[in-house]
Amino acid sequence: MPREMKLILRETSTGRESTPWLNVQRDKFTRVARECKEAFKDSKLKGEAKIRAMNAFMSQRLKSQTSDRP
Repeated sequence: MPREMKLILRETSTGRESTPWLNVQRDKFTRVARECKEAFKDSKLKGEAKIRAMNAFMSQRLKSQTSDRP
């Protein structure tokens, strides 16, 4: 009888646990990351220049969203 290797997969959360404050921050970051992906989809930039431009885009958008907070 051939031996079978059994693999047991279990869901393991990574990172910090869920909290109301962190969930809001994650939602904001996810929204801005999607906007960034769309904005740079057809970009001609490559390598380091593209990464720097994407970081600047994300930073600007996240800062503007936090300043809108009451």
